[in-house]
Amino acid sequence: MKVLVTGANGHIGANVCRELLAQGHEVRAFVRAQADVRGLDGLDVEIVHGDVMQLDTLTPAAQGCDKVIHLAAVYKTIAETAEEIVEPAVQGSRNIFEAAKSAGIDRIVYTSSIASIGFSDSPTQMRNGEDWNDDAQNPYYVAKTQSEKVAQQLSLDYNIELIVLCPAIVLGAHDYRVTPSNQLVMDWVNGIGQTYVGGLNLVDVRDVAAAHVAALTKGENRKRYIIGGENIDVKAVGKLLKSICGVKPLHLPTPRSLTLVFASIVEKVSRLIGVKPLFTRDLVFEVVGRYGYYDCSETYRTFDIKPHSARESLSASLSWLISQDKIRRNAVHKARKLGVLALES
Repeated sequence: MKVLVTGANGHIGANVCRELLAQGHEVRAFVRAQADVRGLDGLDVEIVHGDVMQLDTLTPAAQGCDKVIHLAAVYKTIAETAEEIVEPAVQGSRNIFEAAKSAGIDRIVYTSSIASIGFSDSPTQMRNGEDWNDDAQNPYYVAKTQSEKVAQQLSLDYNIELIVLCPAIVLGAHDYRVTPSNQLVMDWVNGIGQTYVGGLNLVDVRDVAAAHVAALTKGENRKRYIIGGENIDVKAVGKLLKSICGVKPLHLPTPRSLTLVFASIVEKVSRLIGVKPLFTRDLVFEVVGRYGYYDCSETYRTFDIKPHSARESLSASLSWLISQDKIRRNAVHKARKLGVLALES
């Protein structure tokens, strides 16, 4: 098939393009004119410039394509308002459906996030594709939830099949601008970030790419599929990093209530002195003392995926960050002694 991939130069996009090519598909990579396209270097893809916010650039790009993988979105967890993320997500979705309709495309693979699924208050509770993040406060989490609901309605309005994929924390290679997901690993290893009370789910970007390509032909219309890997306690992630690269991040053991107070102070002070805060109260509200544990069994069955382990995903992330000179020297030295670079993909 010939597949239009929006946001093709991003972390997931660059890996999706590789997977599409590996499976014999043609790729039309839709990127902004000023985009960093290092993730597409050396790939046999057709690059088309445009902006999902501009229908007149998207409509011709969709012509001649069989399917769409819609990845273009603003991915940042610290933002001034939800609108700066919601507006491009919502308008971009409207435009992609309009362009798909005009091109006779019958299925859109839509990339959302576990941000729209939300978190549990207990490590014994796993969320699934039927759950929604109805108490979101962080702008990114609000945006992903609202824009995905809009996409669901657009699928009905335009009578175009929609397969929604909700990746967990995506780690791995070809992430040149360093997304907040890989930045977690970068900050932990560089001594900037701390692990905290709670749980998360780590997924390898190769598994995410495989699910996207499989979703071109598999999956139920308007169904939400969580693409996750291993559910793991955040403190345990720190221990895993220690065994992989010899560096164990500091752990913040404070309970949720106290961490929220601390985050409010850090955010206010940071804004007063004109620097970007390391974390915000609304972000802490989403994750600290909560558990991003997900039941991904249906995703694995539907798309025939055998996910990488948390160790493999962390190793791939660290190897990539080292290759991009994003990790401090003493940590690189320890990682080399432990052989982590042998896992580099």
